[in-house]
Amino acid sequence: MTKVLCFGEALIDMRGESVSGRQLYIPQPGGAPANVAVGVARLGGRSGFIGQVGADVFGSDIVTALVKYGVDVSLTRQTADAMTALALVSLDQEGERSFAFYRTGTADLLYEASMCPDSALERARIVHFCSNTLTEPAIRETTFSLMRRARAHNCLVSFDVNYRPPLWPTGESPAPHILTAATMADIVKFSREELEALFGEGVEPPGDLQPATGRLVVVSDGAKPLQVYSPGRMFSLSPPSVEAKDTTAAGDSFVAGLLYRLAEQSSDSRTFDHWLRQPAKLEEALRFASRCGAYTAMHYGAFDALPTPGLLHRLIPETI
Repeated sequence: MTKVLCFGEALIDMRGESVSGRQLYIPQPGGAPANVAVGVARLGGRSGFIGQVGADVFGSDIVTALVKYGVDVSLTRQTADAMTALALVSLDQEGERSFAFYRTGTADLLYEASMCPDSALERARIVHFCSNTLTEPAIRETTFSLMRRARAHNCLVSFDVNYRPPLWPTGESPAPHILTAATMADIVKFSREELEALFGEGVEPPGDLQPATGRLVVVSDGAKPLQVYSPGRMFSLSPPSVEAKDTTAAGDSFVAGLLYRLAEQSSDSRTFDHWLRQPAKLEEALRFASRCGAYTAMHYGAFDALPTPGLLHRLIPETI
């Protein structure tokens, strides 16, 4: 059984580095849902990636890297009809990112729901989504269709907003589409920056977002405490204090850690409410996820910055 399936974009991050006064861009496989799939596999879980890349050099590099890190690519397609998407990633002195995307008519946007068989969803416990497959009508409907089908198969549905404004059409509000996806998910993750950009300052989920979003909602805020909302309970949790070098994939690493813990404990949609009513399990999973995110922020890259259990324990022990 592939316990965690991740749907969406796999692309090449062109990571900018200043070398001898010149800005050089280093290609590395990435894409938020692909990062989560690799993150789960690196931790020792069973994950698969659902999506499409081009039948080009970059697409082949992505598939090769997914396989290298232990991700099931039986649901990963390559097409000669479009190219693999690219993202130029620049870092400031604090390791925070800015993006420029080359993603018009790319292979990931041409994926159709019919390409994913029901048998794959029947074998999964968790299916993970992001908002970058909500930016255009065709891929948006594919995303919603897969979310509905995952729910019908009793999979836990995870949704990381991962909002990237340059990907959205000018003049179109992404908030309604993102809120629709959030209402279809069991687990929803926002960053504080995303939440305020989409819904305004001072908004607190789930009550301020109607209809209610998710059974578990997590709002990250960089080095500041996480805000966690579950039925009948709201609490905060401080992440480890580390020196960030590159925040690329740090949020994806957090999500991977959380989904790995859930899959490890055999949680699916039918058992999730019982799991949420056990505060010790919920808090331990979130602390583990926070350690994963902190580890990744300490390293450059995406796939190769995601922790294994041994690396995680050595650099960020549980006592931190």
